[in-house]
Amino acid sequence: MASRIRSIGILSAFILITGFAVAGEQPEAVSVLRVLSWNISDDSFESHPAEFQALLARAEPDVLLLDEVSPSSDLDQLRSIVADMQANDADAWHFDVGESGGRQRNVVASRAPQESLPEFSSIVPYPEADRRYILEQMSSRARANPNWSMDNGIPVNGALILGNDKRLLVVSADLQCCGGDYESWQEYRRRVEAREIHRRIRDVLARTQVDGIVLAGDFNSVNTNVPLVMLMGPYDQNHSGLIPAEIYHLDGSTAWTWDGRGTPFPSSALDYQMYSPESLRVQAGFILDSEDFSSEELEALGLQPKTSNQLSDHRPLVVEYVWQ
Repeated sequence: MASRIRSIGILSAFILITGFAVAGEQPEAVSVLRVLSWNISDDSFESHPAEFQALLARAEPDVLLLDEVSPSSDLDQLRSIVADMQANDADAWHFDVGESGGRQRNVVASRAPQESLPEFSSIVPYPEADRRYILEQMSSRARANPNWSMDNGIPVNGALILGNDKRLLVVSADLQCCGGDYESWQEYRRRVEAREIHRRIRDVLARTQVDGIVLAGDFNSVNTNVPLVMLMGPYDQNHSGLIPAEIYHLDGSTAWTWDGRGTPFPSSALDYQMYSPESLRVQAGFILDSEDFSSEELEALGLQPKTSNQLSDHRPLVVEYVWQ
């Protein structure tokens, strides 16, 4: 999967905290695929390019799944940041920029070649009956809010990553936000989005060979986990269902991905990576936050403790997978 041979260890502190290895052990080098997923909240790679690049370089990803990428963003700048984020990095990067979702487009980038998918490569529309129902439930103010328009389709993108004789289906999504009531139009819209994404993943599996699946993004589970459960499956017999990767901040216990500090809402786990356990195993993983870095690492990276908060109110998820 164009993945590099690297040690199991990410940070010695992380290893000691999470128990992926014990002190004094020298783990064998293994081939892993590291996936970083992140709701970048619009244009952080344009407003803070050096900091954005430093965090990506710290994560050393093989695959990037970015959501909430604005249509007005300078994608050439994003390509340049990704290509240059590691010194002596000769690997070429491949990009698939989603068309669907308007201001919440999803971008797939990978070191390995990609195959675009007709199921995700154009606007993914809301079914007309559901669209009408959602509009009926919205207030006039909500209908007038361009951020909640359904005209540009469901925020989702997907591609096949090709490498190591494997075909990995990666899907990035950003479900509707807000709506604390189970009967709210926002919760209904999340369920519609989950159902349509689930259906299109099934269509890909029925049409072509897929050896494994990673589905990531901001699922905005502020009310129920029903949309998450819908996305987990079932799928076909080779990928019967997906499960979420269990990862934490470097303290080994904190699991929030959206920072609610300074708002009326608590910090929450709104972002996930889900994967097919029949084909993939989680080797390690962590939620990337500059506040968790030591002063020495911050200085080496040229970052401040609050850098992550400046870039996005969401934190990146970094997960290392190994083929079963």
